[in-house]
Amino acid sequence: MPTRATSIWLPRVMFESALIVASILVALGLDEWREDRQNQETIQHALNSFLSEVQRNQLKVEGNIPFNQGLRMVLAQHYRNDDVETVDEFVNMIESYDAVMLQSTAWETALATGALAKMEYDLVSALSLTYNLQNRYLAINRDGMAALTSPQNLADGRLDLSVYNSIRYLDAVIRMEAELSGTYDLAQVVIRSALKSIDEDLAETAEVRAGMLAPE
Repeated sequence: MPTRATSIWLPRVMFESALIVASILVALGLDEWREDRQNQETIQHALNSFLSEVQRNQLKVEGNIPFNQGLRMVLAQHYRNDDVETVDEFVNMIESYDAVMLQSTAWETALATGALAKMEYDLVSALSLTYNLQNRYLAINRDGMAALTSPQNLADGRLDLSVYNSIRYLDAVIRMEAELSGTYDLAQVVIRSALKSIDEDLAETAEVRAGMLAPE
């Protein structure tokens, strides 16, 4: 049979043990909440950077489309008239094309800081699609212009072909710009949706934390 002393201290020990366990659980919960909040804030900051960068890049691309369409019309008119007579004349026209410079700082930073690894798969997939398409556009600009202005393409005896290749090149650029602009639109929808979800999660976890710390 338990002694009188045991009956006195045992409930106290059990109560104190329960308090210790409860304190540990609360501390673990707070650590988990703090880590989750830090991750959410990291993602939130990265997404705001993505949103700003995508918007800037979209403005550059869309601002370039009218000029490229106009240059394409001019070259097509010359091709129909067969009136490009010298290499210098052709070079003056094609060199008026100015490829846009697009940024990928947000993507590179998110990779370097590990922010991408903390995001949902669908979100990362949408961002990856956007920047991959952007890289393809930049490659078309770089490689296409290099081919058009190469010595092999600049010869008096093949100016008709040079003009024709330039028209095809601009067609490809204009199509890619339209596709890229649409992809930027979709990316912004996905980013804004993710930001809204993060705002709601942060508000909810803040309420939970306040409840955990509130005195009974």
